[in-house]
Amino acid sequence: MNREAHSAIDSTDNAAMAIGKLVHAAMFRGLAIGRQVKIGRVRGIVIGYNIAQGGEYPGTRFPLLVKTELGTAKFGIDEVMPA
Repeated sequence: MNREAHSAIDSTDNAAMAIGKLVHAAMFRGLAIGRQVKIGRVRGIVIGYNIAQGGEYPGTRFPLLVKTELGTAKFGIDEVMPA
């Protein structure tokens, strides 16, 4: 395996580990799937976890998928609190 391919695998593994740790942290804070939450004054429910490793909204920054009355969006752990 050449160094370029090895680096790509390393960064993918690191991102996957980081996302896994964030999902675990979210669960530890009571933000499990099905949990009612608040984002400011807006209520919602956690419907899943964002495991995307790239793009504009990666799971490393926005690991929570929350359905609200305004639609479904991705949020950071510090933006959401249990209702």
